[in-house]
Amino acid sequence: MKDKLKRAVETENEQELIKCLSFSNQDKFDDNSFEYIEKALIGNWHSQHEDLVNTIYLQNLRDERFVEPIVNIALDRERFRWYDDELEATLRKCVHALKTIRSDASESALEKLKDLNNDNVTFALEMWE
Repeated sequence: MKDKLKRAVETENEQELIKCLSFSNQDKFDDNSFEYIEKALIGNWHSQHEDLVNTIYLQNLRDERFVEPIVNIALDRERFRWYDDELEATLRKCVHALKTIRSDASESALEKLKDLNNDNVTFALEMWE
């Protein structure tokens, strides 16, 4: 999986990234892939930020280097979440991914998101109680 992801990120190939993130893909990401996940999270060459964040959450990927990019995705709707509707699915997934990471940095990031007084952030956090 790391090689496929590395190739997708280095060539900035959105279609290959989509294949890597596909639910039909049976390969799991491991810590050897984290560098490329981080690069994809901050990249603006694709529109797969929601799926990347969701992958972090669903595969229970824990790494501090994901925290800042996830916060940036959550806060910069114009750049990363332009397709989010009023339910803000990507924002909610950012909350879930940050809860999954379970670190001081992710908890601090969650506090920053709480300060937005956004109902979708509140709703996502309530799911963890």
